[in-house]
Amino acid sequence: MKVLVTGFEKWGKEPGNPTEALVGSIQGSPLPGFEIAAEVIPVSFSRASDLIEGLVLKTKPDIVLNLGLAPKRPIVNVERIAINLIDARKPDNDGAQPKDVPIDPGGPTAYLATLPTREILEELRGNKIPAALSYSAGTYLCNFVMYKTLRMIDIRGLSSIAGFIHVPYTPDLAVRRDEPAASMPMSLLRKTVEVSLRASAEKLTGERP
Repeated sequence: MKVLVTGFEKWGKEPGNPTEALVGSIQGSPLPGFEIAAEVIPVSFSRASDLIEGLVLKTKPDIVLNLGLAPKRPIVNVERIAINLIDARKPDNDGAQPKDVPIDPGGPTAYLATLPTREILEELRGNKIPAALSYSAGTYLCNFVMYKTLRMIDIRGLSSIAGFIHVPYTPDLAVRRDEPAASMPMSLLRKTVEVSLRASAEKLTGERP
């Protein structure tokens, strides 16, 4: 089963991004049963747009799992909705800070994730991973990439299912922040990806890989 997994590079003054390391872990040790393309997305509206569109068209994945850091969220958050809006509270890594503009003027107001979010949540909790459903992916790059992914699948008429998961820091990054932050070990973040992909594959095939 073909899978596209994305994370983000380091942003602004943050000490790092755990999803960048997570993507590297998956590239170095793929998950059995999946043919995975894993990519790090730039924290740039212009560059992320071109890259995510190209990746979806190139890989034509069965499953797309976008990952991002939520610095103030202490547990894994499975996102249910992406809105057609950019309202950047801070500049991206290229210095751009668009506000109150649509991601796609011709697109719908929002897209619901097509991953089995409820099933993923239950599987994560069953594997002792603290998690919750989320109804806001924000208005920055995470929401942007989630919306662009679902929009490309829609426009191209692909059968792919897609969604987004926010994760906390890993401990090595949390201790480098000036302000206290929750964290989760990389082993649990990798388990989060594995559990989410297997739950998603089961939705597509009726069988657990």
